[in-house]
Amino acid sequence: MHYLRSIIFDAAVVILTVVVSLSVPFMALFKASSATVRAVSQVWVNGILFLMKYVIGLDYRVEGREHVPDGPCIIACNHQSLWETAALCVIFPDASIVAKKELRKLPMVGWFLEHYPMILVDRSAGRHALRQMVDEAKHAVGEGRQVLLFPQGTRQAIDEPVRFQSAGISALYTNLDVPVVPAACNSGLFWGKKTLIMHPGTITLSFLPPIAPGLPRKEFQEKMERMIAEEASRLLMVSEAKVSR
Repeated sequence: MHYLRSIIFDAAVVILTVVVSLSVPFMALFKASSATVRAVSQVWVNGILFLMKYVIGLDYRVEGREHVPDGPCIIACNHQSLWETAALCVIFPDASIVAKKELRKLPMVGWFLEHYPMILVDRSAGRHALRQMVDEAKHAVGEGRQVLLFPQGTRQAIDEPVRFQSAGISALYTNLDVPVVPAACNSGLFWGKKTLIMHPGTITLSFLPPIAPGLPRKEFQEKMERMIAEEASRLLMVSEAKVSR
């Protein structure tokens, strides 16, 4: 049944994507504003979460929303599946998301990434990429927007040790002078990195107390990594305990 529901979900997402993509030529022709592009993107990501809920039976809940400040900040979340990308876009519709530049090559998705605008990082460019990322993030913060990134760099399965690529988040923390809100989720229990099959249940996304600016770089890295890793472990243990009952 899970396999069949996953196939139906995938087919529905393809149809949704095709329908939304019909807007791209018109937005390109009339040079749509970033706000318009983000509004159309919201139709897509909300549609994906809607299909997850009613086709798969996969819903989510948010803990610790009170830890997210009203003004600009950096959201640093663990990365277990594609779910958190969609969910965080819904929760923070105006956020500027740090993503790898290779995603620009994806049909339609690449156009939306470029015009959202997101912060597209060429990971092979080294220090130049970091400087570009910081400059674009400063612009987003200056507009009062949040900056969202996944400091693990890529999706990691729940049975893999939590590994971080902290150069990017540390550069942002050092240069932006805004708080970092660590976050963790357990989406990998329901939508694993190594499978297309999704399982019903309730994903938990937990926001943790913000880390104020001003800490030494190494101390910040260690604190952020510890907070995310411990919360991700807690969410997995709580969820597995519920399943075993």
